[in-house]
Amino acid sequence: MRLVARLLSATAILAGLAPAVAGAATCNGLITIDYVGGPAFALPGDTVRVRLTLGTGSIQDGTLLTLDRLRFDLDCNSDSTLGIPCVDDGATVEYEGDTTITTTCRITWSSGHAVGTSPNEIVFTPSSPLEIPADTPVDPGFCNLEFDIKVLGMSTDGTPDQIEETTGYLATADDASCDNGLTSSGQQAASIPLCPTCPIAECVDSTCNQDTGACTSTPKPDSTPCADTDGNACTTAGCDGHGVCNENHQVKTCTPDTNECTDDPPCNPHTGMCDHPPKPSSTPCTDTDGSSCTTAGCDGQGVCNQAHLMCSTTTTITTTTTTVTTSTTVTTTTSSTSTTETTSTTVTPTTMPEMPPTTTTTSTTVTTVTTTTTVTTVTSTTTSTTTTTAPGGCRVTGGGRIDTTSPPVDYATHGGQVGAPVGFVTAFSPATPCIQGSWEHVRHDKGGTLHAKSFDSLVCGCLPCAGRPDPPAGSLCNPGDRICGPEPPRAPANKICFTGVAPFTPTNGKKDLNAAFRVDVEDHGEPGGDSGPAPPDRYRMRIWILRGDPDGADNLALRQSISCGASLSDQLAAAAPDIDDGGDTPHGNLQIHPEINHQTCP
Repeated sequence: MRLVARLLSATAILAGLAPAVAGAATCNGLITIDYVGGPAFALPGDTVRVRLTLGTGSIQDGTLLTLDRLRFDLDCNSDSTLGIPCVDDGATVEYEGDTTITTTCRITWSSGHAVGTSPNEIVFTPSSPLEIPADTPVDPGFCNLEFDIKVLGMSTDGTPDQIEETTGYLATADDASCDNGLTSSGQQAASIPLCPTCPIAECVDSTCNQDTGACTSTPKPDSTPCADTDGNACTTAGCDGHGVCNENHQVKTCTPDTNECTDDPPCNPHTGMCDHPPKPSSTPCTDTDGSSCTTAGCDGQGVCNQAHLMCSTTTTITTTTTTVTTSTTVTTTTSSTSTTETTSTTVTPTTMPEMPPTTTTTSTTVTTVTTTTTVTTVTSTTTSTTTTTAPGGCRVTGGGRIDTTSPPVDYATHGGQVGAPVGFVTAFSPATPCIQGSWEHVRHDKGGTLHAKSFDSLVCGCLPCAGRPDPPAGSLCNPGDRICGPEPPRAPANKICFTGVAPFTPTNGKKDLNAAFRVDVEDHGEPGGDSGPAPPDRYRMRIWILRGDPDGADNLALRQSISCGASLSDQLAAAAPDIDDGGDTPHGNLQIHPEINHQTCP
């Protein structure tokens, strides 16, 4: 194994002796520290093999040095004297245990020191006292002891690029003695060279070469993420492969959405989103319904309404008036009848003279009256012109922010459109193609996201406001009322409900879960949010996490129980949702529109 470091000088200190004089007795021991395993320049985590070589110098008036103990200090603070013992430099070096010991001394060594950094001094004891003859130089030495240590951290003293260590024995502890009656103190210091701390750069890997101790810089691979500092959400910073962080490494390009009723501006640098704002209401769009009585136009919410303008129809009403004229003709017919009656009177002669006969004539007149009635009929025609309107189903657009959430998060945002280009009123039909659109609900921060594109039900209704009577069935909802809503635009409802099944991502990076959802929206006039008059628009999203197949019997039963056909009221006879976000919408605007439905249900 390669020698890492070696201190060639050695010192022996005689204890308990008078100043040396010619011919005086001496007791000299020799020790060296060599690093025979591990890198030339160590890093934290590296294991280093230590070799302690034992020998002797001259022993005047004697022939042997007997060694009973050998000490080794794991790390020493170079700002203090390097001796036995030394000042600990902290938890910098760890002893790897007696199981790593090997020796050429024909005895065994043990310390009882556990694997670890404490105590800082290891005391090795031979299985029997080790006798070393006088004048045994340390190259090659009498024998050696080897063991493993591990570097745990950088040095904390005035020499941070090396870890100092010491070894030796103490006369005061009777660690070593000679056969001339003298004890000996010997000590030796050495150091483990460390790799320097290399400069840190986000687009450059700077590593130490453990053979030379020099830092080598290598650019990180192209597209390695680096700090984004330009404040532009449409750019992504990345390393350019040459050691430089390029703030425009990736630039988001927005793809047109092919909707002729929305604009396609560049990426929004404040949000990083590809916004497609709706074009102004009445912007012309492609007329596809084949009706000469309608004119297509954008509705201001990003939808091409084929019936944006409708022609007027003329209704002819024919009224028949009967005038009765009565004329009376009277015809009088007179007929006369004469009756002559003759009366004779006989007078007795004895009483009075004879009277002549009397004649009486009677006349009768009869009159006949005839009446004639004449009836005259007069017919008049009245023509009136009316404009055709045909209220029916509805659809919803817009979005906003909700501050009331359960379980609570900072806030939730929502938006999209449901009911176009196809949005037939449906009480409940799982994953029906007759309801189209998309809706998103995001719980901030990291509360989960739901993306809905499949729907089970869609039902509309017209809710009254306080002090306003219920609207007649089948009419426009609250016509002319910009407070109770939904105007503008005019629509047959100011309440819409839709349900379905959608993927729900609970946190960033987690697997999507299947979830049933229900959305209730109330559009109470314009403008929305805090800027409008009371009552405000309302929005409520409820989410049920599904276990197993979404079309399984239990899940289908749940989906039907929360459907809009089950109840247009917010109150449901269903299990409590896992998520219930909703309330007044102080931020944003939700709008309910008339249905389009110029297409047939697929």
